Amino acid sequence: MNQKITILSLGALASLALLGSCKQDPFDGIKSHERAITGFTLDKGQIGVAEIARTTADTSKVTVYVVKGTDLSKVTPTIETSYKATVSPGSGSLTNFASGRNRAVYMVTSESGETRPWVVQVKDYQSDLDGTWKVSSLMFQYFIGEGQSWGWNGTKSAASNMPDAAKELDNTITFAVTGVTATGNLTGTFTHNAGTDAQYGNFLNQSSDFNYKFRRLPKSSGTFLRDFTDNTLTFNPGASQSKTIPLEFNADKSQLKLSFNVQPYDIDWNGSGAKQELGGAKFFWYQLQK
Repeated sequence: MNQKITILSLGALASLALLGSCKQDPFDGIKSHERAITGFTLDKGQIGVAEIARTTADTSKVTVYVVKGTDLSKVTPTIETSYKATVSPGSGSLTNFASGRNRAVYMVTSESGETRPWVVQVKDYQSDLDGTWKVSSLMFQYFIGEGQSWGWNGTKSAASNMPDAAKELDNTITFAVTGVTATGNLTGTFTHNAGTDAQYGNFLNQSSDFNYKFRRLPKSSGTFLRDFTDNTLTFNPGASQSKTIPLEFNADKSQLKLSFNVQPYDIDWNGSGAKQELGGAKFFWYQLQK
């Protein structure tokens, strides 16, 4: 009886396999009309990822940013295209962008044989981070009993709970790009200047010292790494005290927010309300103005 069941099962499997082999590819005989550049990477000097835009049905453009002074006379780009499309000149072909005012035209042909020209423009990168920024405010956001019905939260000026934090409000931070990594991210230096009073903020609440929590922006100077893949800035990369934060610009790039995660919570339930708020702080940020 068991043998019969086994034979039947094997027969059923064979039938299923036969049916599967007869199943047609739903895309068989259909040719792709896509003719786009989906990725463009230079072999040297490129900063960040290329900006790719199809402005009209017939006009398509790629903009690539490079470190100022990059030799564009002998460039070997790596080009990615849409499914089964080809590009001419091909990926890896030597290109002289300098001879065409830093422009070159690439023709992409779809699997169906349709073509579309793509204009690739190479531009010197103008850093939106470079220059001197003034500290306009220091703020923190706190949560007490987060997620609980009795809890509360708010956003306050750091100086309202730590008066000596106000000493940082005349400070300036200067960024200067110095190079680019092999993956297109920026390296540079920063200088945190103590301002006209020559003092950095001191994060104290009466006798309680909260510098361990709020002194996240390094004093004096150091180096930075700007990562375009996740839009972050790392102060003193590679150091044991390095800190990585998101970069948040306003629309016209005249304001910059440097926000630090200052968790975990360390709420002193026997302390004052102001002290509890500092212990329950989740984020602390510098608002900068150019």
